[in-house]
Amino acid sequence: MTTFKSKSAKIPPVHIRIRVPQHYYRQPVISRLISRYNLTVNIKAASLTADIDSCGWFDLELQGNPEQVINSLSYLQRIGVDLMQIGIVGSIQPSQDSQSFPISESNITRNEHTSLVTKWENQLYPQISSNQTNRIRLQLCISKNHYHKPVISELVSRYGVTVNITGALLKPDVQNDGWFDLEIWGSQDQLFSSFSYLQSFFING
Repeated sequence: MTTFKSKSAKIPPVHIRIRVPQHYYRQPVISRLISRYNLTVNIKAASLTADIDSCGWFDLELQGNPEQVINSLSYLQRIGVDLMQIGIVGSIQPSQDSQSFPISESNITRNEHTSLVTKWENQLYPQISSNQTNRIRLQLCISKNHYHKPVISELVSRYGVTVNITGALLKPDVQNDGWFDLEIWGSQDQLFSSFSYLQSFFING
C-alpha cells in the first residue's frame, strides 16, 4: 500500500535566491511570505540600496510544509520577483548559469550605533499613537553571531506587525555585521511587544 506524506509535514529548509525589481521596494514582500503562507523565513544575505537602477537581492531560507513553500514561490513569481536559485539547504551546487551574490555598499548609509533602549524610550515612545496603526522607521544591526536567527520572521509571526525592508546589507560570508533599514507597521501594543522582543534579543542573544 502506498502512503503519502501529510501536507502539514515540514520538509528540510529550502534555500532561494531572489532578485526583487526596484518598483517593489515599497512592498513588504518578505513580510507577506511569513504572514500569508505561515513560513519561517531567515535572511541569510541581502543587498538592497536606494539606487533606482538596481534590483534588490536576498538569499532566503524557508521553513514550512510543501504546500506553503510552493504557494509562496508561486506568489513571488506572480508579482514579478525573479527566482535565481532554489534548492534544499546544503544541496545547491553552483553552475555556470548561477549568478554570484552581488554586494554593493556605496549607497547604504549606516548610523552610529544607538542603544535600542534609549532610542525606544526617548524618541519612539512619545510618537506612538494608541488609537491607530503606526509606522516607524529604524536601522537594525544584525551581529554576525545572530545570522542564524530569523529576527524579522519572528517580528511578523509573533507580534503581527508588517515589516518592509527599505535597505539592507548582509554579506553571505558571515564575516561582518549586517544592517537592515526597516519600516514597521502596527498598533501600539504590537509595536511595544516587538521592541521588547528586540531589546531582549540583543541583550540576551
